[in-house]
Amino acid sequence: MSFPFDAVLILGKELRREPERARRELKARAAAASAALRAGAGWVGTLEAKLRGQETSGADLVRELLLELGVPEARIVLRPITRSTREEAVLGAALFAEREAQRGLVLTARYHVARSRRLFEEAGAAAEVHAPEALWRHATEREREWIAAGTPTAETMAAEAPVERVFGVLEAALRPLPAGLRGMVEIKAGALWRGATGG
Repeated sequence: MSFPFDAVLILGKELRREPERARRELKARAAAASAALRAGAGWVGTLEAKLRGQETSGADLVRELLLELGVPEARIVLRPITRSTREEAVLGAALFAEREAQRGLVLTARYHVARSRRLFEEAGAAAEVHAPEALWRHATEREREWIAAGTPTAETMAAEAPVERVFGVLEAALRPLPAGLRGMVEIKAGALWRGATGG
């Protein structure tokens, strides 16, 4: 059976809160993306901007990790512009469409999968959202080490659950608004809250 995805998008992770864990999670996503490329995907995209209080953008860090794993620069689509999952969903869907991806793979942490799936579905993305562990059988030994190190522990899952619930409540509160307006409000809120600095 051929690999079902022809493109990959790695979602960002704020580096300000628990930076070491955030880096491990991004390494896991990069390792899974590397495995996906070797299995048959054509390119990998990364979109997170440089947020307030960070020395680099999440996208630039992911690029470095991909290069460290041997992914050719030509297969990396780097656009450090997003500041929230909603914005990643909207611009990620547009990127998949622009580059004519028939079926994209979106990678994020297990605790973030459910909300990300909702947002990418709302954005009309031709994509599926999975955690890095889903690529385990395609991964090399080194990639598996990165995926294992970045897999959320039970403690992390418990700590992130209230955060995901809060975002879910906020999304529900905005649901009566027209879809375009709802998305715009969430994107503006993400920009204000995370303070993207560009560059």
